[in-house]
Amino acid sequence: MNLEECYEKRLLKRGRPDGLKSMKAVDMASDAIIQAERLMEHGFYEQARLYSYTAMFQGARALLFKDGIFERSHYCVIEYLKHNYVQSGELAQRHIHYLDTYRIERHETLYGLEKIELKEDDANTAITSAKEFLEAIRKMLEE
Repeated sequence: MNLEECYEKRLLKRGRPDGLKSMKAVDMASDAIIQAERLMEHGFYEQARLYSYTAMFQGARALLFKDGIFERSHYCVIEYLKHNYVQSGELAQRHIHYLDTYRIERHETLYGLEKIELKEDDANTAITSAKEFLEAIRKMLEE
């Protein structure tokens, strides 16, 4: 599915830009990172990675709210970011790579039948990626 299909299927909708929702999404992302760090400290690596993804997803939503876009699909959020922020050079491809990788892992963790064994390094990498992603989002929102 491409970006155009996301709009056609109403998985992304255009609306009014909403700075307040954008800032709330950033706050939620920050809180999710804190939760991820706490979970990692207690050895809950799988959950720490889920919260890291949540932080990245909320950060992505902050950009969408800023642009007046409302989402109903995690996949379409990534398509939107690729088209509107990676192509312009505002977001690095690695940010999208991590976001998409963690999106897929989140889906497998929540809905799959196979257990994914994660180690401390896996959780650490996810938290570091989430922090870097959120910092990039904050810089874009400040401009």
